[in-house]
Amino acid sequence: MTDGTMSRAALTPHAAPLAQDYTVVRHIADPDVFTATPALLRLSSGRLLCSFSLVTRVGRAPGHPERALGTYFYTSDDGGRTWEETGSVALDDGLVFIHRDRLYLLCNRPGRGDIVVTASDDEGASWREPVTLFAGRFWNTFTPHAVRDDTLYWALGAPNAGGNFNRTGSRIVVVAGDLAADDLLDRSRWRISPYLAYPGTPAGLSAGLRDDVAQGEVYPADGDDLVTSFPGRPADHGDHWLEPNVVNVNGRIRVFVRLRIDRQTTAHLCAVCDVADDGEEIELRFTQLHPLPGNCYFHIIRDEPQGYYWAATSLPTRTQDLEWGREMAARGLLKGRAGNERRFLMLMYSLDALNWFPAGCIAMWPSPGQGFQYNALLVDGDDLLVSSRTAKNAPNQHDNDLVTIHRVRDFRALALNLHPVV
Repeated sequence: MTDGTMSRAALTPHAAPLAQDYTVVRHIADPDVFTATPALLRLSSGRLLCSFSLVTRVGRAPGHPERALGTYFYTSDDGGRTWEETGSVALDDGLVFIHRDRLYLLCNRPGRGDIVVTASDDEGASWREPVTLFAGRFWNTFTPHAVRDDTLYWALGAPNAGGNFNRTGSRIVVVAGDLAADDLLDRSRWRISPYLAYPGTPAGLSAGLRDDVAQGEVYPADGDDLVTSFPGRPADHGDHWLEPNVVNVNGRIRVFVRLRIDRQTTAHLCAVCDVADDGEEIELRFTQLHPLPGNCYFHIIRDEPQGYYWAATSLPTRTQDLEWGREMAARGLLKGRAGNERRFLMLMYSLDALNWFPAGCIAMWPSPGQGFQYNALLVDGDDLLVSSRTAKNAPNQHDNDLVTIHRVRDFRALALNLHPVV
């Protein structure tokens, strides 16, 4: 243009995502069903395992935002190009891990009940009777765990004192398993911390951009609990935390917790907690709020060759444009508010799991009604495998109609050298 201006399209860069292509593990045909995080694991045989729970909102009630239909297991013998369903278990989502060549699932009973553990001796085809470790109501999807001194640490969310998940006063706990034991189905090998409640959002962090909802009104809200208010119960938009990651940061067990502030209109923050363990009692301490790019689930792993931490998360484009969010919701393109956009899946790396550098966009969709989200990471030689709860033609960006696997090739070459020369 001769006047020195350019069209918006001309100004828009068109960099290619790192791993837009994907293989499909499962199609989700029922619009009332979606998955939690698709776990990724390398089995002792060398096969790849992908597992996830199927959940439905049919029959939801206060304090019970969805109901698990079971956890399903898929394996691949060709590096993730094709997948075969190999087993299932009538339990909720959780942590799959290998201990002494045995596959374990640390999870909850359907309805977010109790913390239980079960094991499989045939790579997920069949499962032992689950052992109840701790009674109560808990939940987490497949998030990272940490190991230090023969102890496995993982964290779960818990409801507030009123029994509601993802609301004001939401809590978290850490569990620890003794890896010196041959059999982790022995409940005496497990310990749990006291509850830790979200400490509250400091003044000045909140933008105050919340939409009022009348008592008893039912409408699509952010996140898993799609019924914000029930008849006879007040609406609750309170800030809260959920889906904790446990990470060994140079020998320090840290818990990085996803935040929902102002119903996601304030994004790019997490809570950082520290774990103290004297071998008998576990203490979980809130340390600080800290920046972490993204507005949704994140997944942090450590890659030993470089000593870097890698994370996948979703980046939104306009978290505080409430008018745009309402317009997209009215068109049926966006579930929740503007800050709940999930169409850009990003990859980051860090030396300390606090200060993050961008590596690139793993995959993206053009529509706010689509999403790549709830992503697990697994190093596969020089490549990085990324799972995704993928909304391509789903009812909204939060739910999914696909479980997909993406391969970021030669991923370490995407990182700058962050180690200083001294």
